[in-house]
Amino acid sequence: MLCSSTSLADGLTDLQQALESLKGTTPISATLTNTFTEKRGEGKDLKEQQGSADILLNDNGQGLQITYSKAILDAMDEEARQKLEDEDVPTPTQDAVNNLEASELKTTLSAAGNLQRFIQKATFQGEKEQQCENGQIRELNFDLPLEAVISNKKVRGYVNDFDGQYQIWIDKKGFPLKSRLSFSGSGRAFIFFSMQAQTHATTYYQVAGNRLVILDREYHRAYDSSWDTSETQGRESLVLHQPQISTDSTLVAQCNVTDQQRSQG
Repeated sequence: MLCSSTSLADGLTDLQQALESLKGTTPISATLTNTFTEKRGEGKDLKEQQGSADILLNDNGQGLQITYSKAILDAMDEEARQKLEDEDVPTPTQDAVNNLEASELKTTLSAAGNLQRFIQKATFQGEKEQQCENGQIRELNFDLPLEAVISNKKVRGYVNDFDGQYQIWIDKKGFPLKSRLSFSGSGRAFIFFSMQAQTHATTYYQVAGNRLVILDREYHRAYDSSWDTSETQGRESLVLHQPQISTDSTLVAQCNVTDQQRSQG
């Protein structure tokens, strides 16, 4: 049931205040595992590959250190060697590593600031209350403008149709539990090239000390254009190395939101 217009603003205010409190520098160490499946092309030209990589992340408040194991580096080196012999050979380890940019890795361990900037670009549409296994939660709904997901102004000029939604579930104090991003768009570059794209991503959060970390993220991306077709599904999972870091138990529980509730949101 929709809340009153007065209480609608409360969830967004509570979220913003919670995010302000989670921009700390608690030392943190974790392993991020990225796995993905990619399909590219169609028919006899269809190519599929699966990749996985574990990355060690350390942030002591003075900077982010990213470490790749010797096994990962050796695998990337072998894939580079094979690429010289056959340019069509799959490079699953390289792709798994390259999919994780430094800015994204930083956000994994310090998500509050990026999440705050993201919702500032969105248009708040309303709030719903839901009953969760560990109590009552609130679902905040937003409409997304094109610039919220495509930062390149020139690329945005090629997009003709776009639809984006964002939901974020918060606890009674405003701390993020989970979010879901969905958008689709189509456009045309010059006269001959058309393109369509859609993305769905679900993210789970956890408080670690005075940080907000991304504990788990599942995504699905599909892209179809005059020159290429691809579909990618993946998951990024974080394992903290310091179980002694105090966490809010209400955030550790991944609240179950059914597919029916998601589609209604």
